Order: sequence, then structure tokens, then C-alpha cells
Amino acid sequence: MDVLRAKPGDTFEVVGEDGRVFLAELSESGEAFVVEEVFYDEGGDYEVVLYQAVPKGKRMDLVVEKASELGAARIVPLVTDRSVVKAGEGNKLDRWRRIAESAARQSLRRTVPEVAAPMPFREAISDAEGAVLLHNGTGIPSLEEVVVSSPSGLFVGPEGGWSDDEMNMAGERGVSLAKIGAYRLRSETAGIAAVARAGAVLEARGIGEGIETMRRGI
Repeated sequence: MDVLRAKPGDTFEVVGEDGRVFLAELSESGEAFVVEEVFYDEGGDYEVVLYQAVPKGKRMDLVVEKASELGAARIVPLVTDRSVVKAGEGNKLDRWRRIAESAARQSLRRTVPEVAAPMPFREAISDAEGAVLLHNGTGIPSLEEVVVSSPSGLFVGPEGGWSDDEMNMAGERGVSLAKIGAYRLRSETAGIAAVARAGAVLEARGIGEGIETMRRGI
């Protein structure tokens, strides 16, 4: 296997502990020194929070990594009625937090998304007024139609779907239902796609509002 190694004189970007981004250069001695600070626009003032039912195996690792790269502000592992994984086992939470930090640094995010401790659906839904619950059903609007303002959370269920009790609780809380396409996706795929699509809608909305504000001279 070929391994790419940095050579003296190579430059690369690094993120400091305070969230600032710098351009660094590798010296002959193998040490890196800062050349200059790099300024990035990290995006709009919206936040996407992902409530993800923990999938089997290490698929949650992938969800945390990609959701962090895509700009999720917070990731909440969910324990649902049809979950087949004990989300609190071992050192999973510590691993997920390390993955989120590594992904955030790799994508040059100034902030690392919070990975919360695993939470039962009933507890999470009680604090998520105005949230969006993903569900594959007939007559359900697309996520893009539902996400018209910054949501307090995107709820993604397990492979077996939401239970009747969970759907009833969501309805009682006034949670909106949305779908992310015609196909039935794996739980981890749905979570990643939901963060990407909601973020794109909210970012475009923010850009549009900014342009309109400039036109009005406000």
C-alpha cells in the first residue's frame, strides 16, 4: 500500500484548540510552524440537531463522523422501542465524541459538535417542540418542504421504524412528519442524508434572506 508522507516545505491547514484555522509548513526537522491564520466562513446562523436511533454494529460511528463533517451542531443517540442496540454499552460515548472531534478538525470546523449521552425517545421528544420526525408513509411532505426555519431536531428511527406509541407521542407534541425520498433507507443513511438536506435548505434560506436584506438596504 502506498502511503503519502509530508515532505519539508509542504503546507497544510490546522485547527487550534480555540477554533482558529492556520496555514502551517513542515520544516526540515519535521516540526510544523504557523505561516498565517486562515479565515473561513463556517456557514449560517442555523443549527441542525440530529436525534439518531443507534444502528447495529459500528454504523453509529459513521453517522457521527459524517454528521459532524456536514455541520450538525449536536448529535443525540436515541434509544427507541425497536432499538436492537444498547446505546450505553462500554465506551461508545467516548468513542463517538472522539470521532466527532476528529471529523470536525478534518473538515476545518471551528466548533466540535456535542455528542450527548444516549437518551430514551420519550425524554428526547418531550424537549423537542417544533422538531421533524422522518417517516416513510403516504402523503407525507418532503423534508425540504417542512424545514422552513431552524428545527429543534431531526428524529431518525431504527431499522424497524417507529412504534405506534412513539408516533402517538410525536403527534401529541406537534412534531412534523417528513420523508427524504421515495426509497426506504437504512437508519444510518437516513440520518446522514437528513443532516445534509436540512442544512442545505437552511443555508440557502439564510443566503436568500441576506440578499433580500442587501437589496432593501437594511
